[in-house]
Amino acid sequence: MMSRYDIEADDAVHNHLDIAIGWDRPLGTYFVQVLDPTRDEGEDGHEILWRGASFSDILAVDDAIALIAPWASIPPDLRALLILDRIRSV
Repeated sequence: MMSRYDIEADDAVHNHLDIAIGWDRPLGTYFVQVLDPTRDEGEDGHEILWRGASFSDILAVDDAIALIAPWASIPPDLRALLILDRIRSV
């Protein structure tokens, strides 16, 4: 089981970014992505941030949220949702 939440950008400067966070059960990690879709996938700058692609990379929900915080408007219930996703996947 894997969860994924698409998160809104924090301001008009970043509103073109694709921001996602979730729990990846097979890898046992939270993951975060901040991508710039205005650039091609192979182009520098497309992948602004991508963590949680290896086993047990991000174990703490607060660490995952902190990674996307510079670009994202964090929903108040996001932390609880991510914790529940991890618990339900066991």
